[in-house]
Amino acid sequence: MRRILAIGWLNVQQIVRNPAELVGVLILPIALTLVFGSAFGASEAAPLTVLAVDEDATSYSEQVVDLLAEEPSFEIVEVERDEAERRIREGEASVAVVLGDGFGDDVERGDAVIELLRDPASDNAFAIAAVAQGIATRMSGNVAAAYALEQIPLPGSPAPFSDRYASADALWEPEPPVDVSGETVIASEVRGDTEMAPNNTQYSTGFTVMFIMFVTFGGAAGILEEREQGTLRRLLVTPTTQTTIVSGKIFGIVMTALIQAGILVGVGVLLFRVPWGRDPIAVSLLLLAYILSVTGLAVLMSSLVRSRDQFSGLGPLMSVGLAMLGGSFWPIEIVSPLMQTIAKLTPTGWAMIGLTDVVARNQGLEAALVPIAVLLGFAVVSLGLGAKLLKFE
Repeated sequence: MRRILAIGWLNVQQIVRNPAELVGVLILPIALTLVFGSAFGASEAAPLTVLAVDEDATSYSEQVVDLLAEEPSFEIVEVERDEAERRIREGEASVAVVLGDGFGDDVERGDAVIELLRDPASDNAFAIAAVAQGIATRMSGNVAAAYALEQIPLPGSPAPFSDRYASADALWEPEPPVDVSGETVIASEVRGDTEMAPNNTQYSTGFTVMFIMFVTFGGAAGILEEREQGTLRRLLVTPTTQTTIVSGKIFGIVMTALIQAGILVGVGVLLFRVPWGRDPIAVSLLLLAYILSVTGLAVLMSSLVRSRDQFSGLGPLMSVGLAMLGGSFWPIEIVSPLMQTIAKLTPTGWAMIGLTDVVARNQGLEAALVPIAVLLGFAVVSLGLGAKLLKFE
């Protein structure tokens, strides 16, 4: 076992000390992840610009503007009516809330209207209109309560309408009399579900899967290079068995891939807030099973080709092709049923299925068990065949 570990660690050191290998294994994957994650990753939605036209300037019109401003997804900009119409006409804003002159008097009479100017082509107008309707409902309740107090016979003169309105409105704070509670429901049956990973999670998991395969293929190419240079053949004259040598080489590839996976996962967590840590055990087992499977594939391929040049041509082609088929560049759910079936014939496809379920859909270890089992099956078959067929000269 000590010899296996020593051979494997030597391979890792050779990659780290080689500037060209270091660029391909660490720097390039991180750079591309940053580029794609920044360009297409999920970002916080910009607040909706809501134009407010207050021609009344009373406590009632100010209340409407203040309640609109309390909505965290709105950015309130107070303008004149002409300016509001111009901005909507030229597409600079989608909705203006207009509180006309006399709005306060209309509130006290019970026939006030909150006017909306909107761009008919904008869907944002519906959200703003819903909030405005909620404000109108609140104010209507306050007016009704103020009038009701006026009808109740009390000693002395009734308080002014504005005071009665303010007393009724105070009942809404700090919580409204009736509220709506909502919660997000995530389907427990993920396979076939339409919920897809956000862009930042898709690219972080997808590039991690793709570049792990790149590094394993690069490690297997190193085995071919040593065979061409005669290094493997010379190792056989030492008191080291062929099985130990092959096991050490495989261990070195796996260790390098694990280091790369850890770095890419860290980049996703720190820079793009990808929830890799939702279930660390499930993620770790998935990545380890995937690394073993593609390491086996790389070793098997190195045993079938004749030279490093052939491997250098086929390796990137196979890596990118399997990444595309497996859903590293786009969600598997958006492709045809035939392509989804093909994805399940690849280790990249099962890795993306498992990581999407665990990282994006928070399904936990239970959802990862089948992908882990399939990936380990890939690993057993490919590593077994690759080690058996690998030639030392």
